[in-house]
Amino acid sequence: MKEQELREYQIEFEKIRRDFQVEYKELRSLVNKFTKDYSIETIQSLTLDEYVVGKGDQTFCNRIENELNDWGNIHGATASKFGVYYGKRGADQDKEYRIGKKAFGSNIDIAFENIKSSIVELIENEENYELLKKNLISPMFKGKILSLYHPTKFLNIYSANHLNYFINILGLVNNSSSEIEKQRALLEFKNNDSVMQSWTIFEFTKFLYHSFGKPNSEVKEDDMPKDLLSVIYTDFPPIEKVKFDFVDLKTSKLPTPNTPQKIKGIRKTDYVAQSKRNRRIGDRGEQIVVLAERQYLTKNGRADLAEKVDQISIRDDSIGYDIRSYYINGEDKFIEVKSTTNPVGATNIFISANEVKKAKEIENFFFYIVYLVGDMNTLIWSIKGSDLLDDENIRIEPIQFRLDLITQE
Repeated sequence: MKEQELREYQIEFEKIRRDFQVEYKELRSLVNKFTKDYSIETIQSLTLDEYVVGKGDQTFCNRIENELNDWGNIHGATASKFGVYYGKRGADQDKEYRIGKKAFGSNIDIAFENIKSSIVELIENEENYELLKKNLISPMFKGKILSLYHPTKFLNIYSANHLNYFINILGLVNNSSSEIEKQRALLEFKNNDSVMQSWTIFEFTKFLYHSFGKPNSEVKEDDMPKDLLSVIYTDFPPIEKVKFDFVDLKTSKLPTPNTPQKIKGIRKTDYVAQSKRNRRIGDRGEQIVVLAERQYLTKNGRADLAEKVDQISIRDDSIGYDIRSYYINGEDKFIEVKSTTNPVGATNIFISANEVKKAKEIENFFFYIVYLVGDMNTLIWSIKGSDLLDDENIRIEPIQFRLDLITQE
């Protein structure tokens, strides 16, 4: 997401941010009471009935899930997320103590002791990310425990689906499937932003949901008005799961343009929605190219250069290119990304006058055209800027005009 667009969302959020500050203070008192009630020593001495759901409102798991729901929602997943629970399972309607994850053990008492040890391990090792990722507690439950005991270090968003959605909306680069790493990517984005770095994590989370809502995949089509079904877009798959291949393409001679014909019943274009969709597609293409460049450099022994690949367009989209990358020898490479959801074939891309100028002036200027940008498998065509513009098979049409004028009464 470009900085100017982000600032516009932040301006809107500032109008209501004070309301969330009040809510935060009230919730922090609940969180503080919970963590005081359940110190490490108390957790280690919990009995099974003091821990599990299914044994009343005042158990460890029930209080985390329900009493502190406004701190972060972990409803939806089954009770097995707690490791052990008291209740039914599938067709078995008898209520009894059940193990939710075999890795903790096949005996209920042994499993429970292992779960308590795993919870304590989370609380005591908040900065050891590799250990946190390997911890056997389920991801959503793990995320909530960490955010309750370390509310200044962990995001109070626990669903991988929601984390993926915000990473994609913001155009962040992420190559890990771990919820811990996804949280880190979002928190790094927050802490590196001059406006948001002073916000609490709670405010940042509220900003994300207020500005961008929830994933469209959570909207049931049966509940959606018909007029919206035609314009709702499908959420992109997690960026770290996307596969990309570079392809060497050739252009074909374009057909002679047909004589324009009058078309009846043309629907008025929603330019705001179209612009938003195009920005989203463009941001996704840049995400993919940054990952592709870093992966290429790393595989060729230049991890030092991979770390330096810079998505300049986030800060300034007036330079004439989106990404500064490198050849293996360390020489600069300047990349302008063009993205489409279409497959290889007939397509059109829009290039600014400044991009044309840079493509002609800069020796190491490349266009990267990303096809199938919304799919799990995408294709990238890399072509030198001057080669693309000089290709006789390509038709370049000016479609904008600038009007200079002075007005007076």
